[in-house]
Amino acid sequence: MELRHLRYFVAVGEEQHFGRAAARLHVAQPPLSRQIQDLEREIGFPLLDRLPRGVRLSAAGSLFLNDARRILQDVEDAKRRAERVALGKAGTLRIGIATAVSWHGMVADTFREFRRRQPDVGARRASSALCSSDRGRAVRPTGCWLCGEHDAVA
Repeated sequence: MELRHLRYFVAVGEEQHFGRAAARLHVAQPPLSRQIQDLEREIGFPLLDRLPRGVRLSAAGSLFLNDARRILQDVEDAKRRAERVALGKAGTLRIGIATAVSWHGMVADTFREFRRRQPDVGARRASSALCSSDRGRAVRPTGCWLCGEHDAVA
């Protein structure tokens, strides 16, 4: 089953007419009809009751229409999420900073503003307790620095 089959079926199911669905999809009616027949053959039962003037969803077709809409919406949502990641508008930003640097004032305000502007980008802060023995290599995560409640190293 291809997404095209679902798109075609949704159009026919919503229009209740092959001709109007074909016009909506900018395809010819005979190939649209064949695609719906192929879909019905693949799933093994009729989705539409053919009438002299149009079609009507069968009981199975009505249920399938709702699921097809949801599947197509899920695919579109997945595409949008992936596109946002590809464009750098979503993902995870990891920031390391020494504990000696204050998280109050400009640094915290800057990150809060970043979070406001880029709500789909997760951000994590890692603090490092610097001393002569670890030379900053020991990095341990701390609480949420975006909300301002957990600025101290745990």
